[in-house]
Amino acid sequence: MEQIKCIIVGGPQHGLVLRRPWDRRRPARLCVIAADGEPCIAAARRHDRSMRPHYLLLHPRATGEQILTMLAA
Repeated sequence: MEQIKCIIVGGPQHGLVLRRPWDRRRPARLCVIAADGEPCIAAARRHDRSMRPHYLLLHPRATGEQILTMLAA
């Protein structure tokens, strides 16, 4: 099992970075419940400078600007 990095986009925890356990043999849908009770689901993946993936978890009330900013970061 490995650790993956997830970033919440939108909502009360916008920009929060989480590390989640991930089992490649039995992948499950990435989903985190935000502080306001809304589900944040994986919507995109980007890579950092060392080519490690970061998964963007989209809050239902995320704005287009928030999404584009996180994709470009």
